[in-house]
Amino acid sequence: MEKYLIIGAGPAGLATAVALKKAAIPFEVVDAGQRVGGIWDIERGDTPMYQSAHFISSKTLSGFLDFPMPEEYPDYPNHQLVQAYLESYAAHHQLHSSIAFRTKVIRAEPTGEHWIVAFEGREPKRYQGVICATGITWHLNLPAIEGNFDETFIHSFSYRDPSLFQDKRVLIIGGGNSGCDIACDAARVAKKAFISLRRGYYFLPKYTLGMPSDLFKHKHKLPNKYLDTKISEWLLNKVLVGNLENYGLPKPDHGLLESHPIMNSRLLHHLGHGDIVAKKDVSRFQGKAVSFVDGSTEEIDLIIAATGYKREFPFLPESSMTSQDDKREVDLHLEIFSRQYDNLFFVGGIEVASAVFGLFSLQGSVVAAAIQGKGKGKTAYQQFLQERQSKRVDLVGKNKYIDSMRHKRYVDKARYQHILQQQLKSFQQ
Repeated sequence: MEKYLIIGAGPAGLATAVALKKAAIPFEVVDAGQRVGGIWDIERGDTPMYQSAHFISSKTLSGFLDFPMPEEYPDYPNHQLVQAYLESYAAHHQLHSSIAFRTKVIRAEPTGEHWIVAFEGREPKRYQGVICATGITWHLNLPAIEGNFDETFIHSFSYRDPSLFQDKRVLIIGGGNSGCDIACDAARVAKKAFISLRRGYYFLPKYTLGMPSDLFKHKHKLPNKYLDTKISEWLLNKVLVGNLENYGLPKPDHGLLESHPIMNSRLLHHLGHGDIVAKKDVSRFQGKAVSFVDGSTEEIDLIIAATGYKREFPFLPESSMTSQDDKREVDLHLEIFSRQYDNLFFVGGIEVASAVFGLFSLQGSVVAAAIQGKGKGKTAYQQFLQERQSKRVDLVGKNKYIDSMRHKRYVDKARYQHILQQQLKSFQQ
């Protein structure tokens, strides 16, 4: 049996490799970096990782299903500890002999029942199938803003450490977790620091009653329907965090669980101390001047756009794409299975308001079970192939997320886990 190719040796690729290995499915992993870790390897040149980055989910809930994070880790490990954990995971499962590093995929083309994959500096090779586990934080999404900015303008992808801010007037555009982390770095070092938000967000504390907030929710079995009530919003605004408008931030225009949670109370500290100033959305550039929609203007030396990423797979053929919202996008069943090819899979492309490594393990197990089902010609797999073409499974339930590029790939974790577990049982019958 020819091998399956796993593209990417980050968390998703490693979890998939473990699943295929347990299922005795031949595979090879390739990665453009020099070691496992994907974006968590800050030493590779093409990673968005920065020195102050930490997990926003707790160590207790963040590990792979078969490999918990070490007890001695702090509640919220930094990028170095996460990288060490990924290396330990790969070593524990003896994956290194199956990984080709410094190997970049240029093109993957279907041919009959196989795929021919071309690499940079290496001969093409034929595979039984392809599993894309590259992650979704590589292709920059930059804002379209009227005018020209004459000073330094970079995406957060290129940011590494706060020395960049020394003696500069700095503007961070974007209020995601990375943007808030970088804004806190700027608050400590820059001559003057600003953060521009186009909408209001909820800021969740990392600790609730002395316990990591995600672990508190998990141990007390708080359902999402409770968290999204006016009571919980009142608790957040009046007790745990306070009225965000008092910090100069806009009032959220959505429910508590309708956007990605901002797990950062340090930004509120810096706003309250005047180390950073909240601004409205940017309206235009003119030289060094940045104008905002409220009519105010600031002279800026450096802008960092923490404005997210596009989910792209440039090595895949047009035939694997479909047209959505006037853009070419992969159209997936259960966010895993290509609707065009039964030997093209995706792991790690989801967004969720919680820890994801465990979900990657589950996605990898589903892929392995599907490959086994296909090889054995199981009836359940044949029925699945028919469903895959047109069935649209609701992965969000009652959670209605805000209309943004990031939230198009959001899933409700509990619902998604249940759906994947049911699919896994179906394949295994």
